[in-house]
Amino acid sequence: MSSGRKPDDTDPAIAATEPEPLEIAPVGAEGSAAAAQARGPRPIRPGDVLGRYEIGDELGEGGMATVFRARDRELRRDVAVKVLFPHLARRAEVVRRFHREARAAAGLEHANILRIYDVGGNEPSSDPGARGELDPPYIVMELIRGRTLLQEVEQRGPLLAELVACIGALLADALVAAHAAGIIHRDIKPSNVLLAQGGRLLLADFGVARLETEDSLVTRTGALLGTPAYMSPEQASGDTATARSDLYSLGATLYQLSTGHLPYSGSPAKVMAAVAAGQLVAPVRRRASVGPELSAAIEHMMAVEIDARPRSAAAVAAELRRIAADGGLGDPAEELAAYGADPEGFLRARAPLVVAAIRRAAARAIEEQRLPRALALADRASALLPDDPEVAALVERVTEGGRARSRRRAVALAGAGLVLAGGAAAGAIAMVGRSGEPAAGAGGSAAAAGGDAALAGGDAAIAGAEPAAVGGAAAADAPVVVDAGIGAGIARRPRDRTGSAALASAIDAALGESAAPAPADAQPAVALPAIDAAPPALATLQIKNDLWCNLTIDGEDHGRLTQSKTVRLPPGRHVVRCEQPSTALRWQRDVDLLPGQTFVIDEAMIREVELVVATPGDRVMIDGAPAARGATVRLRPGQHRVIVLRGDKELTAGWVTVPRARTCRLRDADGKLVCDP
Repeated sequence: MSSGRKPDDTDPAIAATEPEPLEIAPVGAEGSAAAAQARGPRPIRPGDVLGRYEIGDELGEGGMATVFRARDRELRRDVAVKVLFPHLARRAEVVRRFHREARAAAGLEHANILRIYDVGGNEPSSDPGARGELDPPYIVMELIRGRTLLQEVEQRGPLLAELVACIGALLADALVAAHAAGIIHRDIKPSNVLLAQGGRLLLADFGVARLETEDSLVTRTGALLGTPAYMSPEQASGDTATARSDLYSLGATLYQLSTGHLPYSGSPAKVMAAVAAGQLVAPVRRRASVGPELSAAIEHMMAVEIDARPRSAAAVAAELRRIAADGGLGDPAEELAAYGADPEGFLRARAPLVVAAIRRAAARAIEEQRLPRALALADRASALLPDDPEVAALVERVTEGGRARSRRRAVALAGAGLVLAGGAAAGAIAMVGRSGEPAAGAGGSAAAAGGDAALAGGDAAIAGAEPAAVGGAAAADAPVVVDAGIGAGIARRPRDRTGSAALASAIDAALGESAAPAPADAQPAVALPAIDAAPPALATLQIKNDLWCNLTIDGEDHGRLTQSKTVRLPPGRHVVRCEQPSTALRWQRDVDLLPGQTFVIDEAMIREVELVVATPGDRVMIDGAPAARGATVRLRPGQHRVIVLRGDKELTAGWVTVPRARTCRLRDADGKLVCDP
């Protein structure tokens, strides 16, 4: 729920407005209030009481506030409390806008928008330990048990394109409601979207939202709120954000979910310059399994010019629903619920449906002689189910169709060249007969014939996905083109990065578009059937891990592992290592691979702890899940909310730290819940 940014405490615009603390002796109630006002709002830490809320552990920090888990002591429910930073809480205008925008967001009633329950603060504290200090301004929100979409993509990798379309459709629905109320979110990104237990999707953190009819908070403080990689060009340049600015950020969010990459990376200045210049690499170039439809929709949303983007969030929602439906998926909310209940089962069930839809679309494209589209669809199907025989048949059908088409074009062009060459020769003979000297036009005719030959060669180069070398010289590493069909030029190449760029060039050239270079980390293209080369006897290593880590094999860097990765290696012994450099989390495995073998490494950075419930009462609630006294529960290390019950009566409640140990015993130690190893 955090935006990931914290204002610079040395900002002169902020420092100039912060008063020096005053020592005023309080006299009575008025004196106490005056002293509290002079000292400014108190800092909030876990264990403090804020209004009727008991503050728990810190959940995150954004551009304006810190978010804590808390307990509503009156309604006896867990909530999230966003507390304004102390240096901002000293400023009356900031506080007024903070509360006003929170109340505006609280008026939004939508299934995909996080609910806001309460606002408060900026008054003498009721906490006995606060000594009459002021409570800082705060917002009380719905507490969601789940994870952000950023955590989802970091741990599971890029998501299925149709699932991304479902997510985008629901977020666009939420924006329809917000925009209708005159509210621009301004900071849509994966870390501000929550996937709750059960698959409920929620757009959160309207903390940098702007009321469309009023000046923005950021225009008064001079701060640029938001995250550069997801910012629209107009936001990056400091102009007013509009509803279509939110659509750009939504497109950037879907870009990361579908490819696993940010649309732009680098320093903030570099990112904002790239955003303004529109230097976007198409999502389908990053990852073939994104597919042409979703890639086009994302590019439409991320257009540099505002008027070139979709006209409204409703139009985006309709387009993304169509993409999901064409891929064989149903209602987006139901699909997210199915994914949330069992992500692995969801993919096993949906992938064949999606590939079947892709095969049908590719067959239609072949019948309509739209071979570049058919090739792109076959590429996607192969990326999703590389070992499926029907997908292999589709790839072969698309390849043969391209070869036949290219043969017809090459024969026609060659025939035209012969006709022109023959005519030029006849003309030259006639002219020589008259004058005894070669005709001046003969060379021109020969050049024309050569031009047609070059044109035919150019077409073959396009079809074979290998550009001709400058001056007609063949590239040193160019493959031998046996047949000038689409993909024929890469048929002898292994599946590598060069093939990806070449395939993309072939598709662009066939469409009459300029081919942009593929990014260095683009996903390889379809591995088309080899003509005469037997595959090497490599082994396949599948590596799975619960968290992200940097992967090395035999000391060689293999990039970041987010959930799983497949690597082809020669037979023999290999040392596989994963680690998070900023933590002590790491593991290492030595494996012996046989030719053609598939070997799976399934590891975990954080081991679950076996917690034995030994508290008073007859049962407990741990993070909302029930457990009987004497039961053993598996939990990850960290903070967990525990409520001890006897029947329906709550005996005690609190936050419990589960240590990094094999087991721990949950008990009551003098009124405080602890878990001892």
